[in-house]
Amino acid sequence: QSSDITEPRFSLEVLRNLDRISLIGLIPERVGRSFILDRATKIAAGGTVTDMLESSEHTVPPGWTTNLDFGLESLERLKRSKISVTPKQVRVTAVTESTEEQSAVEQALLKAKPKGVILVMEISAPRPVIAPFRFRMRIDGDNIALQSCSSDTRAARDRILRAVREAGGKQKLACDIGLGVPTTEWDEAIVQSVQTLAALGSGTLDVSDSDISLVIADPLSQSRFNSLVGSLESSLPELFSLQAVPPPKISLDGIQTATEAPEFVATRSPEGLVQLRGRIQNQQAKESVGAFAAALFGASAVNNRTLIDPDLPDGWPTRVLAGLEGLSELNHGSIVVQPNNVEIRGVSAQPEITTKISKIFAMRFGFGMHYKIDVKHNPKLIAKDKPVDAHQCEAQLNTVLAKQQIAFAPGSSSIEASSQGVLDAIAVILRKCPDIRFVIEGHTDSQGRDEMNLSLSQQRANAVLYGLLSRRILITGLTAKGFGETQPLRDNSTETGRAANRRIAFRLTIDDATAKVPKETQADE
Repeated sequence: QSSDITEPRFSLEVLRNLDRISLIGLIPERVGRSFILDRATKIAAGGTVTDMLESSEHTVPPGWTTNLDFGLESLERLKRSKISVTPKQVRVTAVTESTEEQSAVEQALLKAKPKGVILVMEISAPRPVIAPFRFRMRIDGDNIALQSCSSDTRAARDRILRAVREAGGKQKLACDIGLGVPTTEWDEAIVQSVQTLAALGSGTLDVSDSDISLVIADPLSQSRFNSLVGSLESSLPELFSLQAVPPPKISLDGIQTATEAPEFVATRSPEGLVQLRGRIQNQQAKESVGAFAAALFGASAVNNRTLIDPDLPDGWPTRVLAGLEGLSELNHGSIVVQPNNVEIRGVSAQPEITTKISKIFAMRFGFGMHYKIDVKHNPKLIAKDKPVDAHQCEAQLNTVLAKQQIAFAPGSSSIEASSQGVLDAIAVILRKCPDIRFVIEGHTDSQGRDEMNLSLSQQRANAVLYGLLSRRILITGLTAKGFGETQPLRDNSTETGRAANRRIAFRLTIDDATAKVPKETQADE
């Protein structure tokens, strides 16, 4: 028989729930089973003690006695706990009534811990419900005040407070932890907003659940404000909405006046990259402008960082779309849209570029709108004509519709005003794809009679065709056809599915998959 005998792994686990205690594990016989039972019975104070201990006559390992004494002392302090004792460490898991009690228990255990004992603590407290989740921070010069802070976890709290310190916060910082967070990306939104406020300078950041308000105090250029706030809005998690109030404008005599006039700015680089900045009156308009720009310049080339401003003057979308259409005729340049003026600058390969943009603006604006055209012709920029790929045209059309469908009034073929920008974007693509034949498909959901849905889908396809005709698109190659409810994309049993099935689509009618039309055949409209 081998003299090598494996030493047992001694451990004690004690579970306590008020006056009920359970003892589980393997203990050294020499320590005395009765010693542990007596201590547990005294702590239970007349309650129930369940003994599931086993013992062994092996030598008591180093550290066991000290760890056992400390573990039983900890059990006496904690009415709802689990104490795990081994020769190497003591692990205390407990639930307290409040965060204040949690902190007090942690401090007491650390103070009572004998020297040399390894203590692992998992002390928790029930998290309160916070409604609404709030965050408020103010920067006034070098003074940074964190006036309210909520978080859902310790890790989220630490990340938020670290961002405040990096912004310059030097005061003692605190952040409540609780239930009720509107999204698990709360801390991400707060950190991004704090960083933006710090970059903008003095002001106030106020967040309530998913609504973010950013009010800037110091004078700041419109372009810098638009750039920083636009970057924040585009990077925020999807649930959050941002309202940003621009800084006041300071006149030459130092008197604070009204904020700068709103503007929309778009730039196109020589490489073809397009940046959209400035103001758009609502989310639908922002999506329409984005779809229109994607149709003009290609979706991958457009960076849309516009801001929502519901107080913009009437006719703003028309000016923005006209400016973008003019910019699409330039190799590189910029447009600036303001309440009383539209200005376009840049360079083009087209000799008659000024006349062409003038026609676009005249058709879009009508009489009375003031605009300035400062564009130049550079013959060195003349590019080689590329054939028009019919399938690429089809993909561009349906990409626009995937971003924003053409909306109709319920049960009607009347196109909603919010979808006029989508029709504008489709018209731009079709001008660049002449002599290519498409079917404009109308589709409905399954609600209603089959005959009624077929008729409605045909009427809606016709409405799109007439909408394009009103935009001076040659419609000889376009056919409108309604399919009713016969070609659903999604399950009609859900509202989401039905919404997806109510749609307009463009389908190529030529058979040659490689069909391309030379640009020389394009009509000059």
